[in-house]
Amino acid sequence: MNAKKIKQALRKETSSALERKRKIVLLSAIGLVDFSLISLYQTGVIRKLPDLPGKIFDSNQVNASPKAYALGMPDGPLSAVVFAATMALATAGGSEKSGRHPIFDVLMGGAVLGNAAGAAEYLVDMIVNQKKACLYCLLGAGLSFASLKLAAPEAIRGAKKWWKRR
Repeated sequence: MNAKKIKQALRKETSSALERKRKIVLLSAIGLVDFSLISLYQTGVIRKLPDLPGKIFDSNQVNASPKAYALGMPDGPLSAVVFAATMALATAGGSEKSGRHPIFDVLMGGAVLGNAAGAAEYLVDMIVNQKKACLYCLLGAGLSFASLKLAAPEAIRGAKKWWKRR
């Protein structure tokens, strides 16, 4: 891969595929900030997350629940890692013109799908078990679902191209 071509592709090209990936990068960057805040709370760096008024909102309760630590660590840093990985995979290799391998689209789609599936599962837990809503989690879920809509066509196209190369 040629770094100069990758830089040129990422900064200047205007293909619809690259525009979708730019949107995925933007959504992932917002998700990274969102889950960094959750991570600061879950690790005790900050003591309280600001919340919206109302009985339904309790981001602190949701993010301190056993479910949030079920994998033996807080879920905030894990979600942040997935958003960061998605940003890396969306930009790896630049574009088709600069030599981007289609496997990056498949991997990006997998990361986004995994994040969206996790978000859906956490939403169910908030509604059914905790009966409280986390503003930050709702934002993260929305970002994941929006990214899934953008990543799906890229992942499918990448899988088809990758399969043909084999």
